[in-house]
Amino acid sequence: MRYELTDIRVFMAIADAKNLSIGAMNMHMTAPSASYRLKNLENALGVSLFDRTARGMALTSAGESVYRYGEAMLSSADQLRTEMTRYNAGVTGHIKVFANSSTLSPLPSPLSRFLARHPTINIELEEHLSEESVRAVHDGLADIGLVASVVHLRGLEAIEYGHDELVFVTPRGHPLTSVERVTVDMALKHELVSVGKRSSNFLYLQQIANKLNSNMNVRVHLPDFDAALHCVQEGVGISLMPLSVARRSAKRKLVDIVHLSDPWAKRNQLIVVRSLSALPKYTQEFIQMLAAG
Repeated sequence: MRYELTDIRVFMAIADAKNLSIGAMNMHMTAPSASYRLKNLENALGVSLFDRTARGMALTSAGESVYRYGEAMLSSADQLRTEMTRYNAGVTGHIKVFANSSTLSPLPSPLSRFLARHPTINIELEEHLSEESVRAVHDGLADIGLVASVVHLRGLEAIEYGHDELVFVTPRGHPLTSVERVTVDMALKHELVSVGKRSSNFLYLQQIANKLNSNMNVRVHLPDFDAALHCVQEGVGISLMPLSVARRSAKRKLVDIVHLSDPWAKRNQLIVVRSLSALPKYTQEFIQMLAAG
């Protein structure tokens, strides 16, 4: 006996409601129809998914496991539907990329060249911490992860394509500039200018501060590094950012750069995938363009 995706949806609706009748109503079906769907799923799997209690229907251990798999199945089904919608709209390919803030700054050039060359292929780009990007590629939620720093790669294939360094940018003549290299806890004693509360740049610094039990005095969160550089230039505070982003303003003598002695500040930039050979040819071409710079 087989089960259908609708059986999974009905099962999850009942689990959410903890009641068969309410779950059926939420699925816009009668209670007998929902009961039939649930029994069909239980028979197909050979396990009981609910315990009937005075408080309603509670998931068994097997039911909890099926619920977790059901979430993944429905998410995949939704992604498939979205993907097919793109194809119906004339799109022949789609690449989902997770990237951290340090890898985003050099991305526009190869990305724009690729999109111009492939007008029927779309790229979905999201900013995440490196660890989150690796997890997403491992779990099949992203095709490519662009990561920086040392992270556990979970057995993924990795291509090193660049190097960068996290530095603190300061107003000209700031006290930190009197030291050749500073530690991050020294920098955190000063007022900060940050890029976005949800940016991977800020979240990474927040993680480091939490490990050091240090407080951060963030005066303002800004939408991008250019805005942060302008605030630093005006003396508002200091800001953590990639050296590749800060270098141009420093050369124009608008800000100063302070290097960190912490080893995590030096970062290798990696392209991570589950299997390069298993990716579509257009995705492989995109990766080649990223690696070429």
